[in-house]
Amino acid sequence: MLTKEQIEYLFAFCRQHFVQYYEVQVELVDHLANAVEIEMENDSKLTFEKAIEKVHRSFGVMGFAPLVAEKQKSAEKQSGMLFWKLFKAQFKWPKVVTFFLLVALFFTLFSADVFMAKLVLLGTILFSWISHLISLRKLQKLVSGTGKKFLILNVSWFSSLILFPTYFVGYSKFFEETGLLNHTPYNILAISICLSLYIIIIITTFQALSSIKQTLINNYPEVFSLAE
Repeated sequence: MLTKEQIEYLFAFCRQHFVQYYEVQVELVDHLANAVEIEMENDSKLTFEKAIEKVHRSFGVMGFAPLVAEKQKSAEKQSGMLFWKLFKAQFKWPKVVTFFLLVALFFTLFSADVFMAKLVLLGTILFSWISHLISLRKLQKLVSGTGKKFLILNVSWFSSLILFPTYFVGYSKFFEETGLLNHTPYNILAISICLSLYIIIIITTFQALSSIKQTLINNYPEVFSLAE
């Protein structure tokens, strides 16, 4: 059985070999600890440090890099599955009522005035963007208090959602040129549905961030208990 100091040495060893994400470190340290114990049991003359070097060589010339890359893909997949699971849940009863109420609300507002349509569109996007950033910053602040980096927070869809509102702003001229915001029922319904879907995406993002936060706290209480 390895001592606490030896376990800490394994964490430092992982960091020295470019494994910066804590959840990967935990899994790797567990594997290294078991492998080192076996090596030392098989050779009583083998020191702890030499055993680590022997185990590390078994990973090949690339070291831990392939493992980190594999965990990156796994994190992307898991977070994506979580997001789509929560997104699809918004269209099940009774949550789907929220979507239809949003469509009806935007359709009513947009039917009243084209200027109102543009104002509501940009206002909703700005509010959603700021809310998303605040929610993400709070999670990042909590995580920064642990002094650790987490792979789950480095997945690409977070960045994509932050930039997503800029696509609406960038296409505002396109909307005008194509008449998408003209006062016709079909155009008003189309933009109402699109904006309602965007709101649903933001709601889903909030839920995903909350779920990820709770998962991290539950899985790694040893670091988050100090941060809270």
